[in-house]
Amino acid sequence: MDNKKVHFDLDRLRAIPISRVAERWGCRLKKVGSRMVTNCPWHADEHPSLTLYETGKENHCHCFACGKGGSVIDFVMAKDGVDFKEACQRLERTFGVWGSVNGVNGVSGVNGMSVPKKRKGPTSYIPREWVEAQVSVENSMSKCLRQMFDRHLVEHLTEEYLLGCYDNGRHEDCVLFPSIDVDGRVRNVKVQHYETDVRSERFAHCDKRCCYWLGKELAKEGIVETQGDGNTEPSFDNECLFGEHLLRRYPSQTVALVESPKNALIGAAVQPKYVWVATGNKAMLKRSVMEVLRGRQVMVFPDRDAISEWKELLHGMRDIATFSVSDFCERFAAEDDKKFDIADYVVGRFLEMNHTESIG
Repeated sequence: MDNKKVHFDLDRLRAIPISRVAERWGCRLKKVGSRMVTNCPWHADEHPSLTLYETGKENHCHCFACGKGGSVIDFVMAKDGVDFKEACQRLERTFGVWGSVNGVNGVSGVNGMSVPKKRKGPTSYIPREWVEAQVSVENSMSKCLRQMFDRHLVEHLTEEYLLGCYDNGRHEDCVLFPSIDVDGRVRNVKVQHYETDVRSERFAHCDKRCCYWLGKELAKEGIVETQGDGNTEPSFDNECLFGEHLLRRYPSQTVALVESPKNALIGAAVQPKYVWVATGNKAMLKRSVMEVLRGRQVMVFPDRDAISEWKELLHGMRDIATFSVSDFCERFAAEDDKKFDIADYVVGRFLEMNHTESIG
């Protein structure tokens, strides 16, 4: 029996700006006068009636239609239909505000954020605040996208997927792809670099010499808590979908499943009606990872060399979700291009148009 008692840092939890909490929980905010309003989670609210107060010492909400409201904790309890303890835990995981276990306080982390001195289980997480601080359209992936799509669309995708810009010594504009699970925990962050010169035949292709997970390096810098006695190498569980954090934000939209983050981003640019997520590699197409899609409609776009394999694997998971596997990459690939994916198709079309215009 686990006798550990969890103590929440309620002052810090209740100080999280309620507008940020509402946005993270998928609410659309609208400014009315000097206040922000959104739909009320306490009743069926077709017209935004929940007013958010976060000026001075105020940080709460109140609905003038049903009369209910409260702190950020009350908001999450109503929005998710959970009890006080679970609401606090979800806020902790999302915003990195940790309390203590059995009265033992956490240690100070990045930007003064508190993280637990000891955490049950083998998994370490990267502070969400650190990831958000790196977000920038100056990363090489966003630079490629900006040459292909509208600037405002690329800015939106960069913010949605929290794409960061990182200098790793070889390239100053590497892209950070964070793996954020449905509860908002950053499992790990992948570093990659893409060719941004549209004149190059390698445009929008990654540098294979620059593709690695960043978690352990951040642990060495003290940004991520180490396990056990502090000398044990931290363990990172990367088993979640890239873009998984968007599933809660868009609960009714059809999901589009691909292999690489690049495919997810380009897919989101050309078909925004779907919520685009990526496995990251073929090995991640397994039941434990797909469980987060339970009950959803899922369009699947495998790379050309993986169509039959993905069909077989997903057939065995048809109790989880309704998977519809597309043969798009088979139909549009050149005969000898076994690795063809949807990004290859879109980038290829863009380069053809760009070449034609330059000749003209």
